[in-house]
Amino acid sequence: MAKKSLGISAFAASAASAALLLGTAPAQAGGCYGSSCRPAPCQGAACYNLVETPPVYGTIAETQVVRPAKTYRRIVPAEYDYVTEKVMIQPARQIPHHVPAQYSSIQEKVLISPGGKRWEVTTDAYGRTTGCWVYDEPQYGYRQRTVEVSPARVEYETVPAVYTQRQRKVMVRPTQVLHETVPAQYETRHRKVLVSPGSQHWQKAGH
Repeated sequence: MAKKSLGISAFAASAASAALLLGTAPAQAGGCYGSSCRPAPCQGAACYNLVETPPVYGTIAETQVVRPAKTYRRIVPAEYDYVTEKVMIQPARQIPHHVPAQYSSIQEKVLISPGGKRWEVTTDAYGRTTGCWVYDEPQYGYRQRTVEVSPARVEYETVPAVYTQRQRKVMVRPTQVLHETVPAQYETRHRKVLVSPGSQHWQKAGH
């Protein structure tokens, strides 16, 4: 723009000088007065008018970032739940029970005298001595006897294990870190720009 302004100024200065030079003779001859020239008395003179062209502006659309993209980190805590399980609170065990021996009384026949033959000497009423073999029958009797029916022993009683149910806290899902990205936000804005700069030039009068 600075260079163009200088060019127009130089051209304007030279054109003005030329106009002054060209207009001097007719003016002295009485043909041109000021900036207006009359065709009849201005033969051989040239007059110029300064013409200005205004600058031309236009509008362009530009996409600009209103808010840049941003990533957020979100922590999702671990998730827990309760499960029911069967647990043993007392194991199975055996309790010993001592059973004493069992006795009973029985009656049995026993030999008291085996009997047999024996020599027996007797004296009768007349004073005579007589010897005889005497046969005795065996003699039996009965007696009570205590016998052991069953010996002493140890019997074991089995007590089953005792169980119960309880709830236990378990982790179903561990802690997670989630990343969420919010996209950038854009906006279209219009801006006025210079399409063509303004200009100045000298145009011959009457054209």
